[in-house]
Amino acid sequence: MKAFISTLVLLAFSSSVFAYSCPQNEAQFIGTVKDLRIVKIDQGIRDCYYQINFSDYRTHGLCPLDESLAASTELLDSDCSMGLENGKEISGYLIEKNGEVFLDK
Repeated sequence: MKAFISTLVLLAFSSSVFAYSCPQNEAQFIGTVKDLRIVKIDQGIRDCYYQINFSDYRTHGLCPLDESLAASTELLDSDCSMGLENGKEISGYLIEKNGEVFLDK
């Protein structure tokens, strides 16, 4: 009887896990800035585009963000407000939504 109930609980749990739909894919990372590119938008206004060279990359358990996608994506720092430089260490969370990857601030 215990085995039967355990099996039912396991089936119910596994079906709910597989039915889970990810609103966004995520990963936590540590890395360094590479290929920093500064684009002048207007006088005194600029945007910074950069990529990350990951030293540690951990995907979300249910909604993983593929590391190769994140590594090949050029991220945007609007107004260059993060003070980034090539080789500077950076860490945080990356989110993929609708095919675009963002640094969660």
